[in-house]
Formats: sequence, structure tokens, C-alpha cells
Amino acid sequence: MNLRLGAWAMVVGSAVAHADPPPVPTFAPPLAEATLPSAKKSDRADQPLRLRIPLGTVVSVHLAEAVILDAIPGPQEDRLLRRLLRDRTNWEEHAMDPRPLAVLRAAMTSFGARRVEVVSGYRSDKLNEMLRKKGRHVARQSQHVLGSAVDFRLVGVETRDLLRFVRANHRGGVGFYPSSGFVHVDSGPRRQWRGE
Repeated sequence: MNLRLGAWAMVVGSAVAHADPPPVPTFAPPLAEATLPSAKKSDRADQPLRLRIPLGTVVSVHLAEAVILDAIPGPQEDRLLRRLLRDRTNWEEHAMDPRPLAVLRAAMTSFGARRVEVVSGYRSDKLNEMLRKKGRHVARQSQHVLGSAVDFRLVGVETRDLLRFVRANHRGGVGFYPSSGFVHVDSGPRRQWRGE
């Protein structure tokens, strides 16, 4: 009996000693959405649970609010970003064009950035005109008024590096604002400019 116990302990000890630990990823790219079967039954039987892999945080610098983006867009993301990117003077929300947001997400993924600061998303006509009158570099027919533009920076990433990435990966409008340290991306015609 003692002999059998000793042999069993050697086999178990040998298996444990030679088992390689699984590799620990330093960055988990958005490969595919993983689902897990639901542990408890509810009104919606057999609904899978969504495994969330956070990509990073998007912060509105004017509203001091933030949204955590998952590596794979979830069902609530449009609503959350619409609220986060609303007009900062009257809080009016507007549907956002997905193309500039896709560039923002691609930049986060490419640089491994965990925090994005949004300087401007949607702007009402009133806010846009107010900024124009203050002498800011704001177009009369701004893409921001259409919900088709985002001005942003990646924390920890040089603005010029972000600009190079956006120019190489986006076919719409691209503006560079070096003094304020952000890049403008919109869904309008392909063009480039430098502000400030």
C-alpha cells in the first residue's frame, strides 16, 4: 500500500515538474469575440456571455467623462460614444460616423495606447460658429457638425507619429494641430492641412 502511494506521488510530481506554463501575452489583439455558455438560466435561455477584453479608455477633455472601449465593439458602444462625443455647450447628441472612430480604434491597437483624449467630436452649428468667431481654425462647413469628425490624441504617443499612422491608414480628411497636440480625422473628401 505504501509502495503504491509512493509511485503515484512520483508520477504526479513528474507531470507537474515537466509541465510548461502557458505563455503570458503582453498584448491581446482583437482576434475574435469569445463567448461562454450562460451558467444560469434566465428569460433568454442559452444566451452566451460575452467575454470583454478592454482595449483602452476614451476621455472627453472638455466634459471630463470617459468610456472604456473593448477590443471588439459591443452592442452598447455606439450609444456610449454618441453620449461621450456630444456637443460640449448644449449636450446635444448626434449619431457619429463610424469611419473616424475606426481610425481611432486602429491607432489605439497599433500603438498599444491605453488612453485616448478626444478634444472634439460632434459640434452643434452654434458651437462651431462661436469657435469660428473666436478665430479658431474651424471650417464654416465643418465635418464636426455632421458627426463625421473626431479630434484626438493618444496619451504616450508623439502627435507626429500618430499623424503618420493616420495619413497612411485613412482616406478622408486629416488635420494636424501641433500646438494643441492632436490630429483631426473626418469622413469628408481626402485632404490634409496643418492648423495653428
